[in-house]
Amino acid sequence: MKLIKGLEPRPSARDFPGVVRIDSSICYDFVVSLRALFNPRTFTKSRRWATAQLPRLGEEVVPKGKFFFQGFDTALGYGAGRVVPRLPEGAGPPGLIEALSGMPAAELAMFMLDTGETTRERLELFKQVLGGDSSRVNDALDGLPSGWATRCRHVLGHPEAAQADLVHVFEAHLTQIYGHHMEAVTESIGASMPTALQMLELLPALEAIERLTGGYTVGSDLGLRTIILAPSVFIHPFMSARVDEGRAEALILFGVPSEIFAGYDPLPVRAELVTALKAMSDPSRLTVLRLLAVQPMYTTELVEQLRLAQTTVHHHLAQLRTAGLIRQQRDRNGMQYSIRTEPVVGVLRALEDWVLGSTSEELPIKEARP
Repeated sequence: MKLIKGLEPRPSARDFPGVVRIDSSICYDFVVSLRALFNPRTFTKSRRWATAQLPRLGEEVVPKGKFFFQGFDTALGYGAGRVVPRLPEGAGPPGLIEALSGMPAAELAMFMLDTGETTRERLELFKQVLGGDSSRVNDALDGLPSGWATRCRHVLGHPEAAQADLVHVFEAHLTQIYGHHMEAVTESIGASMPTALQMLELLPALEAIERLTGGYTVGSDLGLRTIILAPSVFIHPFMSARVDEGRAEALILFGVPSEIFAGYDPLPVRAELVTALKAMSDPSRLTVLRLLAVQPMYTTELVEQLRLAQTTVHHHLAQLRTAGLIRQQRDRNGMQYSIRTEPVVGVLRALEDWVLGSTSEELPIKEARP
C-alpha cells in the first residue's frame, strides 16, 4: 500500500569546508541529564525517570537545581558544558566538577550568562559588573525577560555563591543519581560512535549532521570553521545547538538511544512512533507539513501562512523537528524549514504495520475478564 505519492528526497546541502569532529565525553550528557531531571514536561522520554529520581537529591539541593536548570531556553547550568573542552581526554563528571570548583567564579559566571546569542555589548556589560562596577547592573539586564533577568542578577551579584551552589548540585546529582547510570551511558555512547564516524566519513558533513540530529543543520553563510558533535543519551530524541558566530564555532548535541528509561515506561509501542504521531495530531502541524512539502519556508513565512502567533508557530515547529519530520537550517536570514520525506513516509508505514499487524512483534494482550 503506497501512502504518499510525489514526494522525493531533496538534494543535500553542500559539504562543510571547516572541521567537524565528534567529542564522546559523557560530561555533556551529565550536564544534559540535569536539564532532563528538572524539565520532565519537555523531556518526555525521561519523564517517569525524572519523577522517580528527583526526590533523591534532597530538599536542600532541589531548589538550587531548579534555579540553574529549570525552564528557559538557555538555562544557567548549561554554561558548565563550555568547560568540557578544557578537560583532559577521558575525564568524566568528577573531573568536570573539579574544574568547575577550581576556576575563577567570575569566569564561570560569564559561561552561565553567555547563551551563545548574547550580544557583544551585553557581554561587555556583564564583564564590567563582574569586575566590580555594580552601577551597570540595570544596563546589563535591560530588555531581558523578567525571569531570566532575575536569575542573571543573582549570578552577577553573587558569583562565588552561584559557583558553590552549582558545584553542590553537580556533586549531589553524581552521587545520588547519575553515578548509577554512568556505565549504561558510556556503553550507549560508545555503541553510537562507529555509526556517527562512518556517517562523517561517507556523507557530506552537513548531511551527516542532519541525519545524526534528526533534521538540524547550519547554513554556510554563518561562516563557521569548527563544528563539534557530542552524543547524549539524556537529550534523545531531542538535540541542542550552541552557535557562536564570534568564535566561528558550533557545539551540537545529538541524541542516542538507550535502555536506561525502558524500566520506567511500560508502553510497548515504539517511542519514536508515539512521538511522531503526537507531533502530527494537531491540524496546524499537518498544515505545516503540507506547506513544507511544497517548498522550504522561513519562520516568518509560516507565521504569515498559518496566521498564528510567532510563539505558537515556534512551538509547532519544535514538535515536528523533535519528531524528525522536518529539517531545520540555521542561516543569516533565520531558521529555514523543509520536510524530511523519508521519515514522514516511515512514520506512516510504521503506523500501518502496527495497526494492521504486519509487524513481527507480539503484543501482550490480556484475556478478557468474564
